[in-house]
Amino acid sequence: MNREKADLCYLALICAICMSFFLSGCATQGKSVGLGGAVGAGTGAALGGIADPGKNGEYRTRNVIVGAALGGMAGMIAGDALYKNTEKEKREAFLKGRASAPPLQAGAMPTLKPARVESRWIEGHLVGTNRWVEGHFEYLIVEPARWDGQ
Repeated sequence: MNREKADLCYLALICAICMSFFLSGCATQGKSVGLGGAVGAGTGAALGGIADPGKNGEYRTRNVIVGAALGGMAGMIAGDALYKNTEKEKREAFLKGRASAPPLQAGAMPTLKPARVESRWIEGHLVGTNRWVEGHFEYLIVEPARWDGQ
C-alpha cells in the first residue's frame, strides 16, 4: 500500500512540473492551457470514478486521482495545441490581408482637417433670485473635424 501512495505522489509531482511548464507562456496561452487542464482533469476524474473499483471499492480513490492526472495532462496538451492553431490562423489571416491591400501611394491618404472652435466670454450674471454664475468662457464647435476634400 505504501508503494502505491509513493507512486501517486511522484505522479502528482510530475503533473505539477508539467503544468508549470505549460503555464509559463503568455497569459492567453496560460488561460487556454489551464482551461483545457481543468476540463481534462474533471473528465478524467469522472471516468476514473466509474472505472473498475475492485473489491469493496478499494481502487476507486486511486482511479479518480490517476484519471484526473492523466485527463489534466491530456487537456493541457489539447488546450496548448488549440491555442497555437488559433494563433497560427490569426497570423495567416493578417498576412493574407496585408498582402491583398493596395500599396500606399504618396499623398493617397487624405488628411484630417481639425474642428473649428470659437470661444465666447460670458459675463457673470444672476440666475433667478439666489444663484450667481461667475464669468466664464464657453467653447462652441462651429465646424466639426472632417477629411480634406469633403
